[in-house]
Amino acid sequence: MGTSTRIIEGAAVHESGAGPGLVLLHANGGDHRDFAPVIDRLAGWHRVHAIDWPGWGESEPAGSLTATGYAALLPRVLDRLGSGPVVLLGNSVGGFAAILAAAARPDLVRALVLVDPGGFTPRWPGTIAACRAIGSQRLAPSMMRILPRLYLRRPGPAVDAIRSRSVEMSSDPQLVRVFASIWRSFAEPEHDAREAARRVKAPTLLVWGRRDPVLPWFVDGRRACRALPGAEVVTLPCGHQAYAEMPEEFLAAVDPFLRSIRREVS
Repeated sequence: MGTSTRIIEGAAVHESGAGPGLVLLHANGGDHRDFAPVIDRLAGWHRVHAIDWPGWGESEPAGSLTATGYAALLPRVLDRLGSGPVVLLGNSVGGFAAILAAAARPDLVRALVLVDPGGFTPRWPGTIAACRAIGSQRLAPSMMRILPRLYLRRPGPAVDAIRSRSVEMSSDPQLVRVFASIWRSFAEPEHDAREAARRVKAPTLLVWGRRDPVLPWFVDGRRACRALPGAEVVTLPCGHQAYAEMPEEFLAAVDPFLRSIRREVS
């Protein structure tokens, strides 16, 4: 399937398919290739815009970045896509940014698919300290390599590819700086999606991996459910990235939701 790429507001946007707009938003330490197991199927029904956040993939280089900075950037990117209101499919920090964008600019967002989104972690001393430690320049290179081995719980070719890329990226000082900066920002009070989530009016599907050790279902997942009381909820026996770990099961969960959104558009 043919893909074109353009740079919008410093972010690389990889586009394929035709139909209602669907924007893919990756996690910290990744890029649009993380969605490789599902992107062709999604592009069979949608105009898919797979974004590389600034600092990652084919985007423009970036210095100090934060989760809230990505969230502030997203509406500006959506304004320039030309696809009308879109579905946002965001994982981790991508899910955090999607929630804030849907709350701030409901005219740009038709629906949300949130995969283990950030912004629901309790501000316990231990979690704050962990985010700051992972975001330190001393630990960040090794954590870039270690974390995908911990939070991707189902082996397979896509998981192997993500882990291999993380090892390669951990040797790039610029990528390490971006990774560390985003992790440090997770410790800030502004990294809290609950208030924005309560203002979201768009139809929402929440997909959570029950074996995610970074954003545990029984803590972060349940806090997300309380903040998004109208959301449909699906849990899967995987880690942090269901679309890479269990692509067929992920698509089986997401397809009916996206189909219902397409019917509303038509």
